[in-house]
Amino acid sequence: MPNPTSIKVRFAPSPTGELHLGGARTALFNWLYAKKHQGSFFLRIEDTDKERSKDIFTNQILDSLKWLGLDWDEPLVYQSGRMDRYKYYLNKLLDEKKAYRCFCSKSDVENYKKDSYALYAGTCRNLTSEEVKSKLNQGISFTIRIKLEEGITAFDDLVYGTINTNNKELDDFIIARSDGSPTYNFTVVVDDFEMEISHVIRGDDHLSNTPKQLILYKSLDLNPPIFAHLPMILGPDKKRLSKRHGAPGVQSFADQGYFSDSILNYLALLGWNPKSEKEVMLKDELINGFSFQQVQKKGAVWDDKKLHWLSGQHVQNKTSQLLLEEIRLLESDWGKNADISQLINIIDALKPRAKSLQEFILKSKYFFISPESFDESETLKAWPNELTTEIVGEIEKVLMSVENWYTEILEKQIKSFATKNSYGVGKVIMPLRLAVFGSLDGPSVFDIMSILGKSETLNRIHSAISRMSK
Repeated sequence: MPNPTSIKVRFAPSPTGELHLGGARTALFNWLYAKKHQGSFFLRIEDTDKERSKDIFTNQILDSLKWLGLDWDEPLVYQSGRMDRYKYYLNKLLDEKKAYRCFCSKSDVENYKKDSYALYAGTCRNLTSEEVKSKLNQGISFTIRIKLEEGITAFDDLVYGTINTNNKELDDFIIARSDGSPTYNFTVVVDDFEMEISHVIRGDDHLSNTPKQLILYKSLDLNPPIFAHLPMILGPDKKRLSKRHGAPGVQSFADQGYFSDSILNYLALLGWNPKSEKEVMLKDELINGFSFQQVQKKGAVWDDKKLHWLSGQHVQNKTSQLLLEEIRLLESDWGKNADISQLINIIDALKPRAKSLQEFILKSKYFFISPESFDESETLKAWPNELTTEIVGEIEKVLMSVENWYTEILEKQIKSFATKNSYGVGKVIMPLRLAVFGSLDGPSVFDIMSILGKSETLNRIHSAISRMSK
């Protein structure tokens, strides 16, 4: 069991786009691990790419994390404000002869590769002080490369186990570019050390970076953190989930009125397998159950149907009063002319089918307005001929005589009518639903009629008969 006071993790997004699902899952696993062990969860904005980093994306990432409920500890760190620290450590490596200036041009390096050298040949590794000084005086641009030692770089990953890399597979990789800016692998090492990060939890696309970072830790005489690499989230084609698959960003789920706890629940199950059969879980349950022992190596495939099912379960667990309040936050005019009791009844009726607040809004349309037209394909299916018009006319007469306008009584009357006249239930229910709700999809037609009331229901039926008789 880790020492709770020693657990410090971080999520380090680049503000070059909105928070995507893979990033959100990485943030969640970091947050769960920190909360499980009463540790700290920090946020670091990796904004050193001046051309692509935008404030609008930084704000969007922060807003998405807030919406998800993944609160972070202060301070919020921006890499762009830490250039002096990177220069300090670069100079330290140069002074200690653990790194060197490389004056090879980009074309020089490309020529090495053309000559079958897969790795940098170390041309500038052993330049004398006088040679370096001469090139500097000539104004020749340079990069800074780490001076790699022979041997094996090994680490124990919390997900993948022991991983060994022969340093011969690497070269004296660049740690600072010709414009003086430090590379990703270098900044990450400096930042994680100075932030006292104990565990680096990230996607397994970073596995190839880890040996390089460990080499830098060793060169700088710093203790490395513990690493845990998470499986990729895959699309249906088993390739990394991306915009190409139509994958939405986190913000789109918020805009559509999904509950954040349903998104967190689903993201947690992408790569983590709880010990129990229970799948619908709130944050406290996720925190208590989270363990890297249950994190899988195999990539997790994104499944819209599974997400929608989980989201629907979370919706059903909400009170209708809470749902009403949340719907009104999303759409302030929703049902503005209806009684609160009627709105609660509408929500109760739609609950079993809705997966988001936006669906409540969309699927409740015909509770508030009478349908003025019908979908052609649904009409052919539900109201195919004049016999249907006659059946609906008879239903209208039956309903006119109903005094107690309740769901159970309406259902009993309509089904009794169908049985008495030897009509199949579908021949009665489908045109009736189309007439009163304008769609074959939706809640029970008896619930719909009960909520609409007798007068509105009969008006809609009469209107539909008139339209179909033309």
